[in-house]
Amino acid sequence: METEDERTILDYLNEDCWRAVLQFVPAKDLIRTERASRRWQEVLLWYLKGTGVHIAIAEYHKEDNPSVCRAKRSSYTSFESWTKKLGSLVVDTYCIGLKSLEIIKENCPNLETLTLKDVQCKTPKLLLHHNLNDNFKCLQSLKLHSCNIPDSCMNKFVAEKALQELKFYCCDSLTGLCLKSMDLSNLKLLEINLSKDFESKHVLPVFDRMSELKTLKVSDVSGEFLEEIQVGLDKMPKLEKLELDDDERMRGECGQQISRLTELKHLRLAFQMFDEDIQAITRCCKELVTLKLSDCRSMSRRSVRPIWRNAGARLTELALRDFDEAKDADIVALIRGCPLLTKLTVTGSRQLTRRLPARAAAARRGVAPGKVLDLDLSFTNLSSHLCVEDTDADGPHLDVLGRKYVGLNIICF
Repeated sequence: METEDERTILDYLNEDCWRAVLQFVPAKDLIRTERASRRWQEVLLWYLKGTGVHIAIAEYHKEDNPSVCRAKRSSYTSFESWTKKLGSLVVDTYCIGLKSLEIIKENCPNLETLTLKDVQCKTPKLLLHHNLNDNFKCLQSLKLHSCNIPDSCMNKFVAEKALQELKFYCCDSLTGLCLKSMDLSNLKLLEINLSKDFESKHVLPVFDRMSELKTLKVSDVSGEFLEEIQVGLDKMPKLEKLELDDDERMRGECGQQISRLTELKHLRLAFQMFDEDIQAITRCCKELVTLKLSDCRSMSRRSVRPIWRNAGARLTELALRDFDEAKDADIVALIRGCPLLTKLTVTGSRQLTRRLPARAAAARRGVAPGKVLDLDLSFTNLSSHLCVEDTDADGPHLDVLGRKYVGLNIICF
């Protein structure tokens, strides 16, 4: 009787039954229950390894990929234990030192994405002991976050590894010289952010080896680097997403270069844009879906027509910041000419009238009835008026200037 009393439901259900039950529970919820008992932990590990679920060990939960379960790291002990338990399932993780990198190397043979965070490479030989080419056969993406690793050490650490994604965030010790010896033939994404020491003389020569690049994001770097990097855009014919962003708001010279990127779908620029730039880009980039311009002070109202006429049928997001010349008619024309828009941002104007919300709502209903458009009019002369969200049986409305408008979600700061 004593033995029988100690039995649990785990002893009565076979593997097929457990598989049928557990398939209804998200993997991240199953992981949270693993400490219930040793036997329960065994059942979970058996089940997870049989489902092919992918595990990402992160500082926070980010549900950007439904096929990847993200296990939040609460302490070094839990990170170590779970990495060892689920090592073969881990495809995405990060480390904050060489000790955790050693654990990852020994237990995660299928790792695809690795983030090195706050790694201070005072002894390069220790880092080189974990070089990517020899120890991470499946690795496709590498991100360096606030790391102090010299170019010479990065060269040997990456070795001849053909990565698909390479991200540098807040890495002031790197100048870009490390890119010269890397295998960039299969690189699809390059991101350089808050890395002020990157120099164009090291980066521009390697653009010739980035013909497969589809995403380029450069922000918060030196003004010289951001200006000169525009010269190499012609060498990336397959580019689909381009972001060149900086607070300096300098004069851009890349209008013609960008217009030759025929596969471009997403564009974000912080340069001062002129009418001829807008016309060339919208006319030649026939795949453009999102267009976000942070400095439209040099644009005139003549740029509005090419936007909706050349790209309006495809645009889902449009941002024209600091567009000082914008008037009611321009915003209404953009809404009518871009029926697929989900968000329209026009800031900086002091020429908008109180009739705009009603006209914008009518235009939206005319081209996309039943679909709500986020209209951001922050930092305009209308932004001082109170906007209060309201909902009734007919759907979302907005109380703007004392009236309700269907089809618009107006944002005013």
